[in-house]
Amino acid sequence: MRFEIIINQLITKIIKSIDMEKHKIIVGYDFQELSDAALKLAYELARFVNSGILLVLVISDDLLTLSEVFKNEHSDRMKKKITDSMHREIASRLQKVAEDASAESGVAVDFRVETGRIYERILAIAKENRARFIVMGRTSKESDRGRFGSNVMHVAEEASCPVISIPAIACCDTKFKNIVLPIDLTKQTREEVFNAISFGLFFDATIHLVSVIMGGVSAQKSRIYKKMQGMKKMIEENGVRCTDKLFKKSHLAIHEVVLNYAKDIHADNLMLMTHQEISTSDKYIGAVAHQIIREAPMPVISLTSAASMHKMNEKSSRWFKKLFATSK
Repeated sequence: MRFEIIINQLITKIIKSIDMEKHKIIVGYDFQELSDAALKLAYELARFVNSGILLVLVISDDLLTLSEVFKNEHSDRMKKKITDSMHREIASRLQKVAEDASAESGVAVDFRVETGRIYERILAIAKENRARFIVMGRTSKESDRGRFGSNVMHVAEEASCPVISIPAIACCDTKFKNIVLPIDLTKQTREEVFNAISFGLFFDATIHLVSVIMGGVSAQKSRIYKKMQGMKKMIEENGVRCTDKLFKKSHLAIHEVVLNYAKDIHADNLMLMTHQEISTSDKYIGAVAHQIIREAPMPVISLTSAASMHKMNEKSSRWFKKLFATSK
């Protein structure tokens, strides 16, 4: 049986095996336009992985710091009273959003109101629900307290599932048609290829591989060129369109090269491996991932080795390893 047929069957089997009650797409929500865009994007992801959506609104600790206002024995009671009141009002509004979203998308949408540090509660709820994705808006200012934009980095760094961050300047388009995948010389080819093929097959997307030659070696003699061609071949063999672009090192920072390329081809999304090994001097994505996430004018799909889609369970991981072993 051809490898591309086997991997297509694997992806289908994995997605169909998901229990919607246990696996959710977590959407950070705060009633702002940016979180509405995150919710719209989650509709497509929910259909992609056969999952429900869980809206999570976190009442930040910053909003409940009353010690400077109530410096007496009644402060704890006042804080609880205000917290309870906020919970009731927010839950009522959030329930309406969830109901409308479910009616609009045909996807099961639930909600939760939490209190605490935003990124801590998002991560805890994602772990509790064995989340498939976390979707959050990101603002342009790291100092936006109480807003999801200032918490995206924490979540992307620590989440055990893929995190999709949406910039404030995005046009709220939910397409996954042109996906840019920067690559380097680390060993996570399986993760990168599997995720690229998964998105490519479901969304009929084109994957655009991009990299930068860091040394003085010619392009076709470089290791990164050989890796890129191998990845392109595997992606195309599985029925997904794929292009490749290799840039020579220039005065521009690597993240600027990647972002300029993404803009030039009108990319809908960027897909990043954010955690990399530290033993190879040629890799760079881990070092510039934060810059790309902060500055990208399109949604960024952030992956760690733990957040790879093929690691959604031990069984699928074993299947995938066998497929790669037999395909070499």
